Amino acid sequence: MKVKDAAWRGALILTGVSLFSQVLNFFYRVWLARLISAEAIGLYQLVIPAYSIVMSLCVSGFTVAVSRLTASYAALGRTRAIKQVVNAARVGYLVMVLGASALIVPFSDGISVHLLGDARTRLGLLILLPCIILTGWENVHKNYFFGRKNVFPPSLSEVLEQTVRVGSILGLLLVFSPAYEETQVGLIILGLVISEIFSAGLLTILYNRDKRTRFPGPAHIDMPEKNIRGAIRKIAVPVAAANLLTNLIGSANSIIIPGRLIASGVDSSEALSAFGIAFGMTMPLLALPLVFSGSIGIVMLPRLAESAAVNDFRAIRRRLKTSLLAALVSVAACTAILIPYGAGIARVLFKNPGAGQFMAPLAIATVFVCFESLLGTFLNALGKQHNTAANFIFAGAVQLILTWWLVALPELRLGGFVLAYIAGGVMGTALCGWDLWRFTSGKKT
Repeated sequence: MKVKDAAWRGALILTGVSLFSQVLNFFYRVWLARLISAEAIGLYQLVIPAYSIVMSLCVSGFTVAVSRLTASYAALGRTRAIKQVVNAARVGYLVMVLGASALIVPFSDGISVHLLGDARTRLGLLILLPCIILTGWENVHKNYFFGRKNVFPPSLSEVLEQTVRVGSILGLLLVFSPAYEETQVGLIILGLVISEIFSAGLLTILYNRDKRTRFPGPAHIDMPEKNIRGAIRKIAVPVAAANLLTNLIGSANSIIIPGRLIASGVDSSEALSAFGIAFGMTMPLLALPLVFSGSIGIVMLPRLAESAAVNDFRAIRRRLKTSLLAALVSVAACTAILIPYGAGIARVLFKNPGAGQFMAPLAIATVFVCFESLLGTFLNALGKQHNTAANFIFAGAVQLILTWWLVALPELRLGGFVLAYIAGGVMGTALCGWDLWRFTSGKKT
């Protein structure tokens, strides 16, 4: 009972922190929408996919590996190997990020114009690179604590980071107002960099303190370094590949929508504004259910990894059942609020008649997106990251194809994106659920 209590206490703490972050970020977006134009928000939404792509390639696999291997080695009593995992992950992600930066900087003009679709995204793209370096450093240490089942340091860091982020971005925009759309996007991302400095620094201090407590004395090698690197690579490569390809697909979704709206008969400025309203004023509300499912996934990943390390399938099935039930209740409760009231809340807060458009169908689709992500996390925890990769890529490809086709239809336009979003979420959930059932029931996967 103590273990279960600790797990759900951690989930509640993470949920509370995530709710604080979501509420703060939601009102931040409201203030942001009043400080900058819908076109500037659309430009920012074009830059963010580049951040997601680089993060998925260079960082995401290492963070999952740190959390899972920390939990597994702790379960096997090889605690000193954990320090080796953290060190190897830090070196690995830095090499990846610096390599990506060496490719992005000289070709930033072409990337901005031909890939992101607007030359005004170049400044934001360049400022993103130090932000990614800091975020990766932060996330390696954050996932060490998650693997140790200690949610307090990451929670403290998250609260500080979000508070500094909102204050920095709004402060910069007010000080340098008025500004061109390109400058506004650059100021927003500069605010992200400032907040990452605080969170990365805090987690580094807390990790070093925890390391001295848990691993006192001179440096000790528990396992050969090539074994550590191999264990990290086995987890990180498929996770990074899946996240990269799904982010490429998701980014392509975002990038092609303004162009497909133009193909449907909308002029370019109106298309970018419609895109900014949909993704900057409607989608933020839909992040609420993800708060609960994401917290459950973070807490359960190390516990499932521990059970898998000692082949305790009874504990795995018990934890999966409890987690899925908790996720279903919390996500359904959020959706029940968003369907009738979400659109009205968005219009009141953003003071834009287009805010909250398609709220009801998008809220239903978000239920499947939550469970697709949660089931994928469970598969990763159980060593089935290749299955997760295949499922996410296939579902994302289906969504991209449908977006390309449906958004260009004059009778659908953004409604076509909604239909594609629903289809992708349903398919990803079904595939991950099938693989998880086959694995936990003893079937081949």
